[in-house]
Amino acid sequence: MAGDGAQRSPQGAAFNAAATGAAATGGSRWSSPATRRRACSQLARVLAFAITGVCLVASVAAAAEHATNPIIWADVPDVAVIRVGDTYYMSSTTMHMSPGVPIMRSQDLVDWDLVGYAYDTLADNDALNLANGQSAYGAGSWASSLRYHDGVYYVSTFSSTTGKTHIYTTSDIENGPWMANSFAPMLHDGSLFFDDDGRVYMVHGGGDIRLTELEVDLSGVKPDGVDQVIIKNASAAAGPNVGLPAEGSQLAKIGDKYYLFNITWPRGGMR
Repeated sequence: MAGDGAQRSPQGAAFNAAATGAAATGGSRWSSPATRRRACSQLARVLAFAITGVCLVASVAAAAEHATNPIIWADVPDVAVIRVGDTYYMSSTTMHMSPGVPIMRSQDLVDWDLVGYAYDTLADNDALNLANGQSAYGAGSWASSLRYHDGVYYVSTFSSTTGKTHIYTTSDIENGPWMANSFAPMLHDGSLFFDDDGRVYMVHGGGDIRLTELEVDLSGVKPDGVDQVIIKNASAAAGPNVGLPAEGSQLAKIGDKYYLFNITWPRGGMR
């Protein structure tokens, strides 16, 4: 080890030479306080050199892993993300704008490419057409969920403008075409979920989070299916004074456990 250290740094060479001389004289050179101070000083320089090198390497590694993408003036709220193979896909809210529900693609969760939209037009009505004094500004479709199941991609969203839940499907998420299906009622901030037993659900709601079973063909709510509150007052985690009742649910199953994510925050605090 001493020889290896001497080859790698001048400070190490000086310290190792002093140690070698002491051993040759039976340790007499270490008996002098001045010699001990010089040896300790040399050791301190060696350690400082080594620590500095480690810090520099760590800094370079951290810099290499840090994303440097610029902040852009764009709105990408209510995201849903899935991974299929080595590729990630993300959907987002577009409200009144058409085409709607953008689909983005990434290999690293840092750089994203826009590859398409789930729909060209949400519906044909006065509010979305800006006709007869009507508008859907701030409305339209909100809070999509994005799923991949048995070779098919699914986007679900809801709209207060249409009063419906909308589901879009395709086997080619990047090129389409997308097939549209909708039904009443609108399930607020719904998360489409395919369970292992073949049953299909939507987790939705604000404040109280509900689990509602759908028809297997996604044509609507199953009349005799499950429809119940699974989390009462999900906003409680934010305290007694919330800025917005818990919503934006996303449900996933990993192994034998179910994971439900949603958002809430205390009034006056950061969202």
